[in-house]
Amino acid sequence: MDIDLAERDTDVDGPPPRRSILFLVANAVDARALQNGLGEMQPKWTLHFVDDAVEALAAARTGIDAAVIDLQAPGLDGEGLFRAIMKEAPGALRLGVSLAGTRQSLEGAGAPVHQFLPSPCDPKVLNAVLSRAFASQDFLPHEPFRNLVASIHSLPALPGVYNELMQELKSAEPSLERAGEIVAKDPGLSANILKLVNSAFFGIGHTIAHPSEAAMFLGIESLKALVLSLQVFSQFQQVQFKEFTVEQLWKHSWTTGVLARRLCVFEEAGRATTDEAFIAGLLHDVGKLILAGNHPEQYHELLRQAHLKKVALWQVEFQTLHASHAELGGYLLGRWGLPAGVVEAVGFHHRPAQAPRQDFCALTAVHVANTLGKLGQAESALIAQPVDLDYLRALGLGGRVEGWKQFFTETLEKKG
Repeated sequence: MDIDLAERDTDVDGPPPRRSILFLVANAVDARALQNGLGEMQPKWTLHFVDDAVEALAAARTGIDAAVIDLQAPGLDGEGLFRAIMKEAPGALRLGVSLAGTRQSLEGAGAPVHQFLPSPCDPKVLNAVLSRAFASQDFLPHEPFRNLVASIHSLPALPGVYNELMQELKSAEPSLERAGEIVAKDPGLSANILKLVNSAFFGIGHTIAHPSEAAMFLGIESLKALVLSLQVFSQFQQVQFKEFTVEQLWKHSWTTGVLARRLCVFEEAGRATTDEAFIAGLLHDVGKLILAGNHPEQYHELLRQAHLKKVALWQVEFQTLHASHAELGGYLLGRWGLPAGVVEAVGFHHRPAQAPRQDFCALTAVHVANTLGKLGQAESALIAQPVDLDYLRALGLGGRVEGWKQFFTETLEKKG
């Protein structure tokens, strides 16, 4: 599909759209529990409960915003149903409710599922997942860009190792040692994580030799961030052309993530903000991967225009698509269920003043790391975006910029 540059839609003020959610639930007891648990959302959401795949597809054809499919339903071909729903309602969020064995089987088959939820499904958890995913759609307010996203069939699913780490984290007694053992199952992933953790960026002072030790040092959230980013980038290794290489993008993303993390430590921002900044920094340009991997010719033209006009790439994307890789990345991570602070930091990293939250947070750290971290770098001929001083002054942080520049310079020199 070519990117349609001609079609434009006009935003109209008014109430948010009523969401239509399809449910295929294995038994009546679970269905009633979901109906009762989601009852308070009925003014905003319309809930459609069906009994089989035929009814599910019929409902999908009428237009749905999400499909919640219980994979324990008797005789259900879960992979086939999800692929059919993707065809009939490509923009719909696809959630699979399953036991671990069923989930692993579908993941191995490459089923197009955005998230898996444990069975039986907790209505409160489902409410939070759906609400977060629907909120992420605000990053793509224009119909042409949403259509572009809907046309992308190779939108990556959450990697299997990351899902295992999530399950460990949600267990009654999560263990960093067990988390490290999960990572150790993948030798290539383990090697990459150990290489990064032992880099001069972290300045540990001794060698970390096993993923369990890396997990102890990083903490579970930062470990998850590394696993997710490494596996996502690996899915696009074949995407290469003159102005764009995955290796170059990974180096920049890694630098941004580490600098954002260190800036949060420097500013004593707290562990939660530090973790969010690290994962958002690692994934802040994931939208570029999606665009380059699915529409390489069109994305190559956007890069060419950025060079020709001597403006930042995200500005050309906005002029052409009414949104940029930042909004696309925020949208994707929101559908994956990542924390709101991460989604906001990715979605607004080029336009921080437009974000709902206006204090020092993961977004601030990522924006500063992404801009000031490029000082003196010559890896790309693209025009770099300057730091948004008005945004920082509004937060009372304008006077800290020179100090941050010096801090980043020293950090990058240590890296070398």
